[in-house]
Amino acid sequence: MAETISLFGLRVYAYGLCAAIGAALLLAGMRLTDRRLPGGTVSLFGVLGVLLGILCARALYCAVNWSDFFYNYENPLLMLRWFDGGLSMAGLMAGLLLAAAVTARVVHVPFARLMDAVAVPFGLLMAALRFGEQFTDLGVGAAVGEGWGTAHLPWLFVESRMGVMVEYRLNVWLYEMLMGLVLFAVAVLCYRRLKNHAGDTALVVLSLYGASQILLESMRDDGHMLIIFLRVSQLAAFVLPVAACGILSHRVRGKWAVGLAWLVVALGAAAVVVLEFSLDGRLTFGQPTLARDWSLMAAACAALFAAPCVLLAKARRQA
Repeated sequence: MAETISLFGLRVYAYGLCAAIGAALLLAGMRLTDRRLPGGTVSLFGVLGVLLGILCARALYCAVNWSDFFYNYENPLLMLRWFDGGLSMAGLMAGLLLAAAVTARVVHVPFARLMDAVAVPFGLLMAALRFGEQFTDLGVGAAVGEGWGTAHLPWLFVESRMGVMVEYRLNVWLYEMLMGLVLFAVAVLCYRRLKNHAGDTALVVLSLYGASQILLESMRDDGHMLIIFLRVSQLAAFVLPVAACGILSHRVRGKWAVGLAWLVVALGAAAVVVLEFSLDGRLTFGQPTLARDWSLMAAACAALFAAPCVLLAKARRQA
C-alpha cells in the first residue's frame, strides 16, 4: 500500500512527491547542462515528458497484464485508472525518448544534442523514483540467508521478524537509487569529455542504465511485468546497449571490431538467459547459489556495457 505524508496540510503520496522532485531535478539539470538550448525547449520537454511518460508507462503495463483486466478484474476500463498504480519504468523510458524526439523536431534542435542534455541529469530522476519505491510494495528483492553481509552490512537488506524468525531480503530500491547516482556521476564526466560529438554521452549513459537494469531487475521478488521468468524491464533494458552498438557500428571502420562487439553482446545475452534459468530453478549446473549466479550475471552485464563503449572509443579515434 502506498504511503501518504502530510505536506502543507495536504495528504500526498510519498512516491508521487519523489517523482515530482526527480522530474524537477531532471529539468533543472537540462537547463544547466546546455544553456544554449532555444527558449521553451526544457518546458516543452517537461510537459511532453510527463504526459507521454505516464501514457507509455501505463500502456505497457496494461499490454503485459491485459488478462488481469479482462479475466481477473473483468473490467477493462480499469486500465484508465493509472493513478491507482500499475506503471512500467520501461514504458516511462519510451515516453521520455518519444518526448525528446517530438521536442527536438518542434524546436529544431538535433535529437542527439537534446538527448545529451537529458542524459546528464537522468540519473537523478532514476534515483528519486527508486528512493520513492520504499514507500510502496515495490523495491524488495529475493530472500537470502543470514551471513556476513546481513551482519556487517545490514543496510543492504530489508529485515522482517515473525516472532523469533528473521527474514532478510535484498534492498533493491536502495541498489537502484545508488545506481542512479552512479549514472549521474558518469554522465557528468562523459559530457565534459564527449560533448564535442552530440549523442555520445547519451549512448554511454543509456548503455550503462540498460546493462545495470538487467542485473538489478533480476534481483527483484515482485511478480509484475513477467514473460515466463524474464521481466519486461530486463528485455527493454537489453535493447539500450544493443541500440547503442547498432548506432556506433555505422561510425566504426573495420569489420573485426564491429563483429567482436556483436559477439560479446550475443554471448552476454546468452549468459543472462542461462543464469535466469538457473535462478528460476529450471537449470542447475555446479553448486547453485544466488551469489554465484548474480556475480556471473554482473560480469555478463559489464560485457554488454563494454561492447558499445569499445566501439565508441574506436569511432572517436578514427574520427
